[in-house]
Amino acid sequence: MIELPEAVTIARQMDQELKDKRIKTIVRGSSPHKFAFYTRPAKAYQSILRGSTLGSSRDHGNAILTAVGKDHFLILGGGGERIIYHQSDETLPKKHQLLLQFEDDTYLSVTVSGWGNVMLLHPSELADHPHVGERRVSPISDEYTFEHFQGLFAELDEEDKRFVKYFAISEPGIWGVGNGCLQDILFRAKIHPRRRALKLDASERRAFHAAARDMLTKAAASGGRDCERDLYNQPGGYQRILHSKVVGKPCPDCSTPIDKIRFLGGASYFCPSCQV
Repeated sequence: MIELPEAVTIARQMDQELKDKRIKTIVRGSSPHKFAFYTRPAKAYQSILRGSTLGSSRDHGNAILTAVGKDHFLILGGGGERIIYHQSDETLPKKHQLLLQFEDDTYLSVTVSGWGNVMLLHPSELADHPHVGERRVSPISDEYTFEHFQGLFAELDEEDKRFVKYFAISEPGIWGVGNGCLQDILFRAKIHPRRRALKLDASERRAFHAAARDMLTKAAASGGRDCERDLYNQPGGYQRILHSKVVGKPCPDCSTPIDKIRFLGGASYFCPSCQV
């Protein structure tokens, strides 16, 4: 799943590689996928994209926003998309949900696994769209101070019982963070995913904030996590600490076997001794 580190990486690569490329042909939905989310009929994608030039790309939480022509954005990311640049048609995937051929006969393919976004929006639609929303403070920016992080807790009613996991990946949320990145963030902060968010004391909140910034900054600088691919189909360089393959293996800090629970719609991996 594309999260903030991958969105930062792919957006930077798209901006460097694809900016000013003119679209010669477009194929939308050649392989039907009920969880590939489009925003317009196929004919509208054709009329808007064909002959248009790609502009700048930028990360937007866990999404990539790319300007198309003068008045639209292509929005990718946020789900299980594989977004790949191809120098020729020899490496094109057999199945894809979007394929752009540029005038220099290079290609951009988007293949959705699980679910994913292949959206085309006018700028006026961005702020109110549920999968995009208004721009927030990135957790790897200088504006993401501890005071800002504390403000997220202040949004909760004093009787709120939401868990740390829900707090981080849903509401109010650490922008761009999903269940994947959260595993290492909570491990670094030594916080169990089932802790009540409002029960964290000041020192735990500081550890949570520092762990999020450190993990996400390192992962973004490393080209994303090792389980994801960049624009050139290369794996990221950030080596994850907690994931499915380490369950039962010794914790790198205390040697207690790593545990797993199904929680809030997905797996959570943690050290039962370190994370309390």
